[in-house]
Amino acid sequence: MTSLRRAGLLWALALGGCASFDAHSLDRAAGWHAAQVVAVGRADALGRSADRDCGGSGAEAYVVVRYRNGGVHSRSLGTSRLPPGVPLSVGDAVYVNLPECKVTLALPAEVSRTPR
Repeated sequence: MTSLRRAGLLWALALGGCASFDAHSLDRAAGWHAAQVVAVGRADALGRSADRDCGGSGAEAYVVVRYRNGGVHSRSLGTSRLPPGVPLSVGDAVYVNLPECKVTLALPAEVSRTPR
C-alpha cells in the first residue's frame, strides 16, 4: 500500500470516527452542556457560591451545578429555574443552557440528541 493510499485511508477513518461521535453528542449548537447538581438549597444561602448566578431570590428553591465549557476546569452556575415537579438532589445529571441561562434546567431525556 502506498503512503498516499495509507494516508487517505487514515483520513477517511478519522472523519468517520468524528461523525460517529457527533451523532451521539448533545446539541451544543443550541448551548446545552451536561452538568451535575452539587448543591441544593435556598437562593439566599447558595446564590453567592456559584461562579455565575442565573437568578433566584430569598427562600426560592435553588441549585448549583458544575459543568465544563471546554478545557479541564469546571465552572458552577446557580439557578432557581428548576424542572417543574422534579425534585433534584446532589449528584443528579442535568443540562444547562449557557447562552440562555434564564432557561429552565433540562433533564437528560428532554435535551435533543440530534447530530450537528
